[in-house]
Amino acid sequence: MKNIDYSNQMQKEAILNECKGNLFEFLVAQGLAKLSGLEDHFLLNLDSDFKNKLKSYEDLIRSHDGQLLQSLPELSKLTVKTIWNDASLAKFTFLEWRVIGKLMSTTDNKFWNETDIVGVIKTKEEATKHMVFSLKLSKDHSYTNTKSAGVKSFLVKYFSFFGNVVTELQAELNKVVDESFLIMGHRLYSHIDREFTGCFNSDWTQKYTELPGELSPEMKTIVHQNYHRVALKLSELLNELKELDNDKFYQSLAALCGFSHSEIIQVTCFHHENNFKNISIKNSFEFFSSYQNNYQILPLKELASSIEISIGKVSLQLRVKPMNKFTTPAYKINCSIKVKK
Repeated sequence: MKNIDYSNQMQKEAILNECKGNLFEFLVAQGLAKLSGLEDHFLLNLDSDFKNKLKSYEDLIRSHDGQLLQSLPELSKLTVKTIWNDASLAKFTFLEWRVIGKLMSTTDNKFWNETDIVGVIKTKEEATKHMVFSLKLSKDHSYTNTKSAGVKSFLVKYFSFFGNVVTELQAELNKVVDESFLIMGHRLYSHIDREFTGCFNSDWTQKYTELPGELSPEMKTIVHQNYHRVALKLSELLNELKELDNDKFYQSLAALCGFSHSEIIQVTCFHHENNFKNISIKNSFEFFSSYQNNYQILPLKELASSIEISIGKVSLQLRVKPMNKFTTPAYKINCSIKVKK
């Protein structure tokens, strides 16, 4: 269990969302196991460490958001019913259901990395097959997170279809990341009448915050300008890749939207103030088949740290953020999607 600074609202919400997500995954998996006649098998085979973590997460949510805890069973029940009917699961013979998710991740390959729950099916040939689901519980009409990746490996990891050329572009991006960090450091240190020597030393850390949300408005603008410079360079390089090969670029977007593997079924339960609103169930073919000639990278807005790629009715957002503290040049790209009205 992570230590939570409850005076830091962003950290508190992030931890509560993680707890909520893990409980939701468990409840949906349990519901699907029950409909498959495998609930006892599912519960008996849960890892003891997993059970303890779920209990601690449940206690934490009860202490800080009791209404949410009351809503989770109903939200998961409706999700289970929709998955069962829309995916026509009654026609399959399931041997077991397992929770994967963050708590029980097994390997780091792309197949399991996005999988939250998996059903094992018995085939007609007496073999077994996996049916894998990615689950999200999201506020209505909000962006749903799909990926989070380090900025200094982002292009080579997700645009590998382009081969060696993307290695060169990644090096360009990394150079801008480092240069922009130095510019930010010099400007912030000038506000405290100190000389920036390439890192935020005790002159800063003993007297000032390392969290961007706690900075003064003037200092916060300097930090935002830093992320904007990085996002601007990333946008430039993405446009360069798109111009180089439109088809390869479009193929690369699948993983950023949460479809690193073509067999993954993406399920999102939307709620408003913890009340059920809607459920979306998509596979990669349904998500991408219609939009190859109908997508574009939109221009960045002033001081924006995020890039928006419009894919038909879907908006893919790539946001430059600090890993945690802005005082280190370790940034991540948070990827999220939203269906437009």
